[in-house]
Amino acid sequence: MSGTIVSTLLLILLINWTTSAPADPGYILVPRIDHDGFLLEPQNNQYYLRIDNYEGGFREETGEQIAPGILLVHGRTTEQFPDRKTLKVTYEAGPNGYQAKYTYGETELVIQHLPPVVLKTASG
Repeated sequence: MSGTIVSTLLLILLINWTTSAPADPGYILVPRIDHDGFLLEPQNNQYYLRIDNYEGGFREETGEQIAPGILLVHGRTTEQFPDRKTLKVTYEAGPNGYQAKYTYGETELVIQHLPPVVLKTASG
């Protein structure tokens, strides 16, 4: 499975998981995992995720449960391509929907926005 697909599935899993999370302040949002270029670190009602790609790219994000069942995620990812250009994506997902800014090489691409209803539908 490609890193992008794994990352997308992980994001959907985390959104679905947190929508059913209890309001207990001692609740740990995610388990700690540190294995072979994959780090998932819980921090109270937050988490830090880093996935290193063997081709030199990575994904890094932080998530915070801002209210019971509401997750705010900030992240960035990079992907190296054979033409020596790098795709960089900076994103935010939360109660206001999903927004991403793409840069390929030195060119900024269109900012994408998905409304909250799309995220709710995708998470189940």
